[in-house]
Amino acid sequence: MTSDDTPKPRAVRADVRRNRARLLAAARETFQRGGAGASLEGVARLAGVGIGTLYRHFPTRQDLLEALLADVYDGLAASARDLLDSPSPGEALLSWLRAFISEVTAFPGLAASAAVSLRDPLPGPSGSRTAMLEAGEALLARAQRAGDAPAGAAFGDVVGLAGAIATVAERDPETAGRLLSLAAEGVAPGGRR
Repeated sequence: MTSDDTPKPRAVRADVRRNRARLLAAARETFQRGGAGASLEGVARLAGVGIGTLYRHFPTRQDLLEALLADVYDGLAASARDLLDSPSPGEALLSWLRAFISEVTAFPGLAASAAVSLRDPLPGPSGSRTAMLEAGEALLARAQRAGDAPAGAAFGDVVGLAGAIATVAERDPETAGRLLSLAAEGVAPGGRR
């Protein structure tokens, strides 16, 4: 078989792309009002499609949330790459973690979905999640080289801690900054470990 015989991927029909975009916009609006547990039938109705169309695009609620998170992850990856030029590596990392917490608390339940997404990713490609993790890890490595972050800290633990703070901050947004500052300073800096 020559390379000319390789099947080319089929283009996605315009109506399918439009339906997916309408579903994502409707989900964002619905979830901002009622949280991640809001009615999927309501999402489909707001998008002007049937529930079957929603399930063809997003077989599970987590699939839909992952699609919404992809946009969040794209933005966070870009932000991390921009912060790599910051003169203060430690502050750049903290700034990015603040943005992470803010973005994954856009509506109730999104932080928990992000935790699932980062801990147990759905099968299949997720370039957005991977790009975000790689860019965030580069920020941590830079802060570690500058002595602004513990040398032994793993990025998975750092983003997991930010995710835990985000989960708490969904119920009490005022705590996010305080908890992140406490985590950055440590409960007993230079003390017992």
